[in-house]
Amino acid sequence: MSSAASPLPPAPPAPRPRLAYASSIYAALLLFGLTAIGLYLLVRLQFLLILLFLAVLVASGIAGPVRRLERLGLRRGLAILVVYAVIAGVLGLISWYVLPRLLGQAVDIALDLPRRLEDARQVQERVDELSQDYPILRDLDARLLALANNAGAEVTARLLAMPGAIAKALFSLTSIFTIAFLLLMTKERLLILVLSVTHPRHRPQTQRVLAEMGERLGAYLRAKVIVIVIIGALVWVTLFFLGSDYAILVAIFAGLMEALPRIGPWIGRAAIFLAVIPLGWEAVVVAMIAHVVIENLKGYVISPLVESGQVDIHPLTAFVAIIAGSLLLGWLGALIAVPIAAVIQVIVEDVVLPWRRAQLAAVEEAYAVGPPTPEPIGGHGTWLPGDGAGDGAAVSPPPAAAPLRGASRPSGTGGS
Repeated sequence: MSSAASPLPPAPPAPRPRLAYASSIYAALLLFGLTAIGLYLLVRLQFLLILLFLAVLVASGIAGPVRRLERLGLRRGLAILVVYAVIAGVLGLISWYVLPRLLGQAVDIALDLPRRLEDARQVQERVDELSQDYPILRDLDARLLALANNAGAEVTARLLAMPGAIAKALFSLTSIFTIAFLLLMTKERLLILVLSVTHPRHRPQTQRVLAEMGERLGAYLRAKVIVIVIIGALVWVTLFFLGSDYAILVAIFAGLMEALPRIGPWIGRAAIFLAVIPLGWEAVVVAMIAHVVIENLKGYVISPLVESGQVDIHPLTAFVAIIAGSLLLGWLGALIAVPIAAVIQVIVEDVVLPWRRAQLAAVEEAYAVGPPTPEPIGGHGTWLPGDGAGDGAAVSPPPAAAPLRGASRPSGTGGS
């Protein structure tokens, strides 16, 4: 018999040109450089990014009232200005009520400063007398003086930096409301621009996701503003009846702290505690109990009625977001952490999870029928390990061994 001709071995692959290797290396280095530049710009422009996000948050929050005014016949620009005028009026009323009291308390402190300095001098003389009998007081006196000097230097530095901080705050507020105005005026054009660079198959989903982001951000901001106003009013009523001189200031502060979930109420409670200490321990106990009642009223009545399920954020997600935001950007990061978490949650729920479920759909259909049945080995219906029988699969027992010839049948059994 003639043996069949053996096939020729495959030709070895052609060597890759050195220019191709160099191009790949240069492309990788270019991508790495662009990534590094992008991260550097994110770090350097984080203040601008925060302003842009706050502007988006404000635009989403006032979009509902602007739409209602548009239905009444107002043009969009005029409707936005009307909403801004209402906000400015509310802030103006608060400032008109608060600023005179702040200035009055500052004047009282300045007039009382000579008396307090005299008290401090008398205390210093008494400490000098006692230090002759107790030398340990000399070291304590030196430490207290160093602490006072450091505190004075810190207060002086803060006072000197206050004009710059006020100017920066005014610039930031003006920028936020200006950007929000422009976003609301050009939102249709911005949406068309985003959809024009999106694949036609994904355009409906992209439009739906963007709309849901705006609705969640707007619902979050409006709900928080209403809760802040209600909590601030209840705290003011409590401190007013207790006779605190700082009722309105502490009420505004405690109300604003409600914008920080989880930790904000505790900060507000600390401010209330400090405000009522001069009134005696009875007032402290009453104020603490009243604030606990207010917080429980917020949790069981106010928030469910105001939010009514519009802001669907898991508590664990909110808590982790607040910690991450505070670690990255301080108190401002904690303030914007929950809205950012809401945006990320929308992306995960409407984009990531459907995409992953679509990938697993074919596999789930195959496993719904069941894994393929393996072939029996040796005709006895048994399977070899690792040949496809999964956990929980039925394994046929081996055939029963034939009885030995001549073996006696057990007693008590019937014949066949």
